Amino acid sequence: MLIRWVRLLAITGMAVGAAAAALPGAIRAGEAPRAVPGAHPAAAEWQAASASPTVYGLRRFPYPYRAMLAISSDADSQTLRKFNLVHRFINTTQITPLGRGLGLDYADSFFVYTANDQPHIVDEIGRVPLQREFSYFRGTGRVPYGAKAIHAYIRDGWIDTMHTYGDFSQVNQQTTRFRRHLAAQAVTALKANRDFVDVWTDHGNRSNVDNFGARGRGRFYAYQQGDLPGSPYYHTDLTIPYGIRFVWPDISSNAFSRPSVVFPLRLTDGRRVWGFWRYTNERYTPQGAVVWNWTPYGLDEQLSEAHLARLEADGGFAVVAQHLCGTPYSGVLPKDAVAALERLAQHERAGRLLVARTSRLLHYNVTRDHLRYDVTHAFGRTYIHIRAVDDPVFGSHAPTLDEVRGVTFYTQNPRRTVLELGDRPVDPAMVVHNPSDGIHPSIGIRWFPKDTADHAIDVPGVS
Repeated sequence: MLIRWVRLLAITGMAVGAAAAALPGAIRAGEAPRAVPGAHPAAAEWQAASASPTVYGLRRFPYPYRAMLAISSDADSQTLRKFNLVHRFINTTQITPLGRGLGLDYADSFFVYTANDQPHIVDEIGRVPLQREFSYFRGTGRVPYGAKAIHAYIRDGWIDTMHTYGDFSQVNQQTTRFRRHLAAQAVTALKANRDFVDVWTDHGNRSNVDNFGARGRGRFYAYQQGDLPGSPYYHTDLTIPYGIRFVWPDISSNAFSRPSVVFPLRLTDGRRVWGFWRYTNERYTPQGAVVWNWTPYGLDEQLSEAHLARLEADGGFAVVAQHLCGTPYSGVLPKDAVAALERLAQHERAGRLLVARTSRLLHYNVTRDHLRYDVTHAFGRTYIHIRAVDDPVFGSHAPTLDEVRGVTFYTQNPRRTVLELGDRPVDPAMVVHNPSDGIHPSIGIRWFPKDTADHAIDVPGVS
């Protein structure tokens, strides 16, 4: 009862040190122990042991990492065969045709529909045409195509992003096959199958009128009508309630490292979401045109040693835009792309760079930037109470445990620091105590466990 009373005083704003000041030799939180005249030497040792540790604030990333990176790969030219090959190499640790698997946390994107009329082959094996890209439905109809696999990959963490409602790119960019009813049909099916993702990335040329998020930024973006009320292509009144929280709005960036990749984004219909930046190119032409490097042939430049070192030195976030299934040949990834991914894995194994799926990085970025907590002290222990994520876009809320995974606090003594969600201790199995990283020791909530299982499946009739 006494412990509960003292902690209550601290929580309600009364310092524990003040409550105990009447006791001989009492010390305040953070003070060095001091001798009491006439006291036994053991008393000083008891005081030292009972001093509440000082909390110095949040560590930027989960220990021991200095930075965080996600590969955000678009679904263009995907076939199920190529998808499985790439994910076995990146996600698992088994032997693959591309080499031993890297065991990285990587999630992909998907199309709901395919309606591209360009005459390309997307996979030399089987001479698969563009019209048979890996998608949830066949064409723009209601007949499932890759739905079984996509459902499994959303569940198992190999997909976390919707790359718009589909590949609607046309040779004649003044035409489109997208209509609002396709969005309604997609949302209904995804909800029914409990296939929820909260990341959206725009796609393709100006025939993809379901894109949204950048209308008003310039004349080029007038094609975006997904968030334009009254348009036959308007759908964000369906898409945002479905669960989309993060949007890449078809804007280029040659900034590899950023202190934050998220920004509040107000849509044309007044709805608010988180926008996010992706690194898409290294340079521009003298005329200002983007020189994209987001194919496997550009991966070596994207994940260069210089870029990774700069990211770690900055303590930054990076979301790297890619099209990992963008080549038609059987091996999918060229040798220098494989080497670039191996380089990335080496940085993670060295404890310098945490590689995370896109959704996890974005959620961590928001939580880290907007976490609210307070600190109380009682009987030589310090309690860190995680109160809320004061999200300026979707509103302040008490976070779930998954929302605060990776959150790490610098503290004088991790063993005598207690993490709590509100006023309830976090399960000790979810808490990690870390040695000093050269600044301070720290205590944190465990990051997501590694999943290197092979989740690949084959679906009869799907390339």
